[in-house]
Amino acid sequence: MTLRRLGLQGKVILIIAVAVISVVAVSTYIAMLLTRQLVEEDTYRKALAQARSIAQQLVDEQALANPPTLMRALRQMEHDFPSITQADVYAHFPTHRLVVTTHPGGRNLELDNVPDIQKYNEYQQASPDQITIETPDGNYWIMGTTVMDNGRSIACLNLKVSKLHLSIITQRLVFRNLLVMLAGLGFLILVIHIFFLRSIRGPVKEMIRVMDSAEGESLQVRARVRTHDEIGQLAERLNRMLARIENFNSELGRKVRDATAELAHRNEELKHINAELFETQKTLARSERLAIAGQLAAGLAHEIGTPLNSISGHVQLLARQGVGSESGARRLEIIERQIDSIVRTVKQLLSWTREFDLRLEAVNLPHLLEDSLTLSSLALQHRKINVVMDWAADCPPVVADPGYLQQVFLNLINNSMDAMPSGGTLTTRIRFPASEKGRDVSIEVEDTGAGIAQETLRRIFEPMFTTKRLGTGAGLGLAISEQIVRQHRGSIGVESSRGQGTKFTIVLPLDCREGAEAAAEAPRDSKIGSPA
Repeated sequence: MTLRRLGLQGKVILIIAVAVISVVAVSTYIAMLLTRQLVEEDTYRKALAQARSIAQQLVDEQALANPPTLMRALRQMEHDFPSITQADVYAHFPTHRLVVTTHPGGRNLELDNVPDIQKYNEYQQASPDQITIETPDGNYWIMGTTVMDNGRSIACLNLKVSKLHLSIITQRLVFRNLLVMLAGLGFLILVIHIFFLRSIRGPVKEMIRVMDSAEGESLQVRARVRTHDEIGQLAERLNRMLARIENFNSELGRKVRDATAELAHRNEELKHINAELFETQKTLARSERLAIAGQLAAGLAHEIGTPLNSISGHVQLLARQGVGSESGARRLEIIERQIDSIVRTVKQLLSWTREFDLRLEAVNLPHLLEDSLTLSSLALQHRKINVVMDWAADCPPVVADPGYLQQVFLNLINNSMDAMPSGGTLTTRIRFPASEKGRDVSIEVEDTGAGIAQETLRRIFEPMFTTKRLGTGAGLGLAISEQIVRQHRGSIGVESSRGQGTKFTIVLPLDCREGAEAAAEAPRDSKIGSPA
C-alpha cells in the first residue's frame, strides 16, 4: 500500500536506488574478495622482503652479539610493518638458543613443539633460505628466514605476520569505495529528482491543472509546452483536444440556444394560439348564448308585446274616461308604470341580444364623462356623494359612439350610487397613455361602497345576474356595458373586496376601427402563417 501511494518520481527513484544498491553490494563484495587477495599477496611479499632485510642487517651489524640493539631493531620493524605481531631470533652457535623475542611475555613461537610441521599449509617458498607456513586457524603466517654468514647458517629469524590487519585494511578500502559509490548514488538521485521536477513533474502538474480547469468548465486554459519530447507531445495533444472540445461546446451551445429560442418562439405562438382559441371559444359560447337569448327575447317580445299593447290601451282609455275615484286613478297610474317597466325590460333584453349599430366619431372623453356626471348630479347630491375628477389634461379624442359610451358611464355611475346609499366618494380617472405603445386610454370609476364578494365578482358581467332586490334591476346593465365596450375593441374589468369599495376600469383604443380591421384580417393571416 505504501508503494502504491508513492508518486511516479518516488517509484522511479526507489527502483533506481534498489538497483544501484544491489549492484553496489555485489560489486563491493567482489571487490572486497579481490582486494583482500591483492593486499594479502602484497603484504606477504613485503613481509618476506622485510625479513630478508632484517636477516642481512643482523649479519652486517653483528647484532646477534648485542641483544638490546637486536630488540630495538625488531621493535622498529614491528612499528614500521604493523602486520608483524612477533619476531624471534635463534642463534645456532655455539648452541641453538633463543636470542631475543618481541613477545611481551617472552614466549617464543615454539615451532619445535609442533609434532608434524607438514600440518601447516605451505603458502609459498620464496627462496631456499626462507619458508612460510600458515597457522591452522588461517589468521597468521609463520615466516622462517635463515641468517647466512659466508655461506654458513648462523641464526634463524622467525616472524609471526597477522592476516587480521589485512582484513582491516581491506575493509577500509572497501568502505572508502562504498562511500564513494553511495555519494555517487546520492548525486544520481539528486540529478534524477531535478530532472523529474523540471522535465516530468512540472509539466504533468501543469497538465493536471489544465484538466482540473477543464473539469470546472474553463476550457480556455492551455498547458505550456516546454519541450518536444513525449511529455511535450502529450501537452500538445491535450491542448489540441481541449480546443476541439471548446469548439464543440461552442457549436453545441449555439445550437442549443437556437433550439431554445425556436422552442420559446413556438411556445409563444402556441400560447397566442391558445389565447385566441380560448377567446374564440368564449366568443362562440357568448354567441350561442346570445342566439338562444335572442330567440327567447324575440318570442318573449312577441308573446308579451301584443297583450301589453292591449292592456296599455285599455288602461289609457280608462284613465281618460275616469274611474270615479281618486284611488282608482292612482291604481291605473301604478299599472301603467309597471307596464312601462316591463316594456323597458323587454327592450333592454332585445338590445343586449343584438350587435349595436355604432355611429363612430371623434369623442372628447372628459366632456362626455362630465355630461354623464351632470345628468346624475341631482341623484348624487341627494345621496350626499362627493365626486372627484382626476382627468389627464393631454387625453386625445377617441373614435367611438358617444351615445353608447355615455350609456356605459351612466350605468357605472348608477351602480356606484346604489353601492353608496348613505353617501361616499365617487372618483373618476382618465389616464393616457395606459400602455407602453401609447395607443389606449384608461377610464376608471371607483366608489367607496360596501364592495362585492369574490364569488359574486366572477359572475358580475353575466346577463340576468343581479344582487339588487326584486324590481330594482334586471341584471342586464353590466352585460350590455361589457358588450358595448367589447364592440369598441376595448376591455372592462373590475376590482373589489368586501368593505373596500369597487373600481371599474375601461380600456379603449384611440381608434377602434384599427382593431376591427385587424380582426377582419386575422383569419387570412392565420391561414397564411399556418403550416401546410
